Amino acid sequence: MITKQSIPHRWDRESGPDAEDAARRARQGNRRRLLVFGLTLAAALLAGQAWNFSRQSEYQTSTRLQLSLPEVGRAGLSASSAYATKLQLFNSRPMLAKLADALFQGGLPSSALGADPAGQLRSMLQLVPVQGSEVVELRAVGPDPRLLADMLNALPQVLQQDMASRQLSESETQLSVARQELARLERTAAERRSKLEAFRQRVGVLAERDDNEAVARSKGLNSALDVAVEKEAAAAARLSAVTQAVEQGRSSTQVRADPALTALETRAHQAREELKELERGYTPAFTAMDPRARAIQARLVELEGQIAKQRVISQQAALQSAREEHASAQAQVDRLRAQLGAARPAAAKTATHFAEAKVLEDDLAQVDKLRRELLERVARLEADEQRRVAMVSVVEVATVPSAPFRPDHWRDAAVVLAAATVLALVVVGTVEVFNRSPVVTPSAGTATLVLTPGWDPAHAQLGHRATDAAPLLTGPYAPAGAAALPAPVQILGQPDAAALLSAASGPTRFMCAAGLMGLTVREVLGIRPSDVDREARCLRVSGQWTRQLPMPAWLPDLLLEEQPGAEVVLHDAAGQALGESDVAAMIISAALDAGLEEAAAITWNTLRNTCIDWLAGQGLRYADLPRLVGRVDAELLRALSARHGESMRRDIDKVDFLMPALKLDPVA
Repeated sequence: MITKQSIPHRWDRESGPDAEDAARRARQGNRRRLLVFGLTLAAALLAGQAWNFSRQSEYQTSTRLQLSLPEVGRAGLSASSAYATKLQLFNSRPMLAKLADALFQGGLPSSALGADPAGQLRSMLQLVPVQGSEVVELRAVGPDPRLLADMLNALPQVLQQDMASRQLSESETQLSVARQELARLERTAAERRSKLEAFRQRVGVLAERDDNEAVARSKGLNSALDVAVEKEAAAAARLSAVTQAVEQGRSSTQVRADPALTALETRAHQAREELKELERGYTPAFTAMDPRARAIQARLVELEGQIAKQRVISQQAALQSAREEHASAQAQVDRLRAQLGAARPAAAKTATHFAEAKVLEDDLAQVDKLRRELLERVARLEADEQRRVAMVSVVEVATVPSAPFRPDHWRDAAVVLAAATVLALVVVGTVEVFNRSPVVTPSAGTATLVLTPGWDPAHAQLGHRATDAAPLLTGPYAPAGAAALPAPVQILGQPDAAALLSAASGPTRFMCAAGLMGLTVREVLGIRPSDVDREARCLRVSGQWTRQLPMPAWLPDLLLEEQPGAEVVLHDAAGQALGESDVAAMIISAALDAGLEEAAAITWNTLRNTCIDWLAGQGLRYADLPRLVGRVDAELLRALSARHGESMRRDIDKVDFLMPALKLDPVA
């Protein structure tokens, strides 16, 4: 039975072979490793250094040449294209063959360049253009330093001679081809000119001019038709306006301009003025009896009747005039259209002749343009200033190198030494793989458990299981020999956890078990008896991280026995829920009763961190931890990754949630 005085235990393993046999085998292994390492290193060094110092030394020298291109100024030839074209001659096989002949004539033995002198020189020569200038750098690499300098110094003269001969041959060829093309274009131009003249004479079309009878007549009829159409539109608009005025009884502009109507309206106006003058001087009764006033009124009535008749006559006259003008404009348009239709075939025929003549003229103009351009090209080719060759100037003379360019034997010797050392280490490792002894797994009887007084042997399997399953992180309460956690992160070993549960009772035991199941303080304070599923042995945790957790077999019985009908599991004598300070005091009390070291330093986080460490030690993915324990602090994750980072991660369904301390019955 686990007593309240239990303290953390430690593990010890019995050794297999005795110390003397182990020392002897260690000495034999060291001698074997040293022998394999030395032999491999010596063989690799001998082979590598023999290859290193057997390589022939190569020298390098260089020269700089300036390439002047007079032909760059010609039309259609850019500086970059001309420069790139000339650079292709520097390492071409014909050029290098001429260079080899020049070297042979200078006293170089024919056997110095082998059976393929041009190919040998090409392998030795390297061309490096200097960007943004006409300078090119030539580098030569080879075993003979004197040959390298002679080759680079003889190259400019050979280049100059070769480019001069090439330029002369190319100029003559281009001039001959240009002259032949010019003769062909002149013949073509003469043929097309005679064809054009024959066509003009045949159809009678000399040029496209306005004085041509058919063209002039067609243009005149089109212009007259446009004017007639405009007049017809104006006459139609006037007729419509006059007709609308007659229908509505209004006076049109032409009616108001009638002189007779104007005279009658003037006389009527004068009669009205005289009548108003009398009415201002006499009473209405007197004016009604005055003969003069009555005469004026009779004359005014007569004038108004004449005005009405004259207005009707003027409207009819204006309407008749508008109709006649519109009919005349329509007749003019019809006549011009008929004349234009009769003249259109002749105009179309003339336009066709003009188009054919235009095509012939354009063909002749194109040929003349090509002939003039080719004539200018021939003139340029014949000019002496355009037949100059490219000039090669030596900017820097090649010198005979005094020190090898490659290889660096001493540097490569160090590389060979390092490679031989690595090879020797690899061989030693390979030999040790095939010479290692089989690992003998100690039996269950070889493991001994050293317990302090007061520990119940019935729980020895608890510590053994904790050691075999996954190494536990260390804190003040973890087994010795594990990696240490940072000071703020503390966990309990499985014997300590079992002792803590055994020392506690009632609500305190439930609270400690909840802490070892990963619940937070707020979550455990809010658990109700209804959250316990006795049949399924599950505990429902509500709050921000709602989840269902498996419970130990003894925990449901404890809850139903100790807390029947209570609103919350943890409460005081008055039925009020406990606070966090009460929880801290209960945990320290249980730790003191269990006799744990530094019991006053144990907190709720110590219990919860023990659960999280148990899950991480089994290989649970860190991303799945919140599904079982809720929120996990970043500091604790860093500590767990330092301890369990190399272990293989597993799915949540492949780990055992309940640690061994929870599976044991505390009252057993």
